[in-house]
Amino acid sequence: MWLGAAPATARDDFDDVVRRAKRDLEAGRYVAADSGFARAAEIASGDDRAEALYLRAGVVRSGTEAEALYRRVVDEHMGSEWGRPAAFELAKIMYSMGRYEGARGVIAAADLCAWSEDACLFDGMAAVMLRRFDEAGVSLERVKRGRQKTWASLALAEAQAGMGNQEAACERYQSLARARVNPTAWYRYGECLEAAGDEDAARREYDQLAEEFPQSPEAVRVAGKFAPPVPVAEPAFGSPAGEDEKGKAALGGTGYTLQFGSFSERANASKLASEIKKRYPGVRIDSELVNYREVFRVRYGQYATREECQAAGEAMSREIEERFTVMPITRATDD
Repeated sequence: MWLGAAPATARDDFDDVVRRAKRDLEAGRYVAADSGFARAAEIASGDDRAEALYLRAGVVRSGTEAEALYRRVVDEHMGSEWGRPAAFELAKIMYSMGRYEGARGVIAAADLCAWSEDACLFDGMAAVMLRRFDEAGVSLERVKRGRQKTWASLALAEAQAGMGNQEAACERYQSLARARVNPTAWYRYGECLEAAGDEDAARREYDQLAEEFPQSPEAVRVAGKFAPPVPVAEPAFGSPAGEDEKGKAALGGTGYTLQFGSFSERANASKLASEIKKRYPGVRIDSELVNYREVFRVRYGQYATREECQAAGEAMSREIEERFTVMPITRATDD
């Protein structure tokens, strides 16, 4: 009897810990949820452990730790129902960090494109970023449904433009712009009109875009196109620039900044930023449009030289145990 009862008790303990951790997650208690999923992973094995590791990866504050947890699921539990979802999350992290080769490698190794159209989309977009336009088309043409199809069509237009077929790319941008579902495509169509010399038509498209999608990054770019240039005061260098008493950084001019993570979801960037903020209040989240999507980057400081930035990053990294990248800064008017 004892031999038969033990597994059921262990399973009951696992289910109870996971249920409580999920309730913590729903309530926004991320630290408690993290602790709960970690405990579940310790007492579980097999598919249960894969589930706990996968769930924990979704709540940890460190992007580096999330990547390591997803990698554990892929390496140790690929045959479980959590294997492919973990591989896809791992690929998305690599993509968001600009590691496009790695993202494509994970997608190919797990045959994710046959499993999910979302994975085909990411594979195609990564191929576009690597300028492998023919390969991009193979993956993107497999995306047939929903919002993903819109993004795939946009990426296909980028691939056509990359191969020099600008007319076909502009026709695809125009079709997407007329559907009024994607501000990025609309903005690209406006650029096509500008390149063709029809500035009045381009202005009309930009105005309609800004009216339809007033909160989009493209609307901000439209405003910047027609707003008078604003002088940017040069910051003092040698230490993080322009920080006020609340630790907010006001960037301007040129130089270098530290980047600790890049995410497609603001919530994930916020989790990392909130952790770094405990030691460095001046951490910020920059939002940029990259490869047709808004990307949220966790950054800190502004330094005159790459060497100063590198030294500051190494000192910070020893304290917060986060990897960093030295990134150049350019004026907003440079793009």
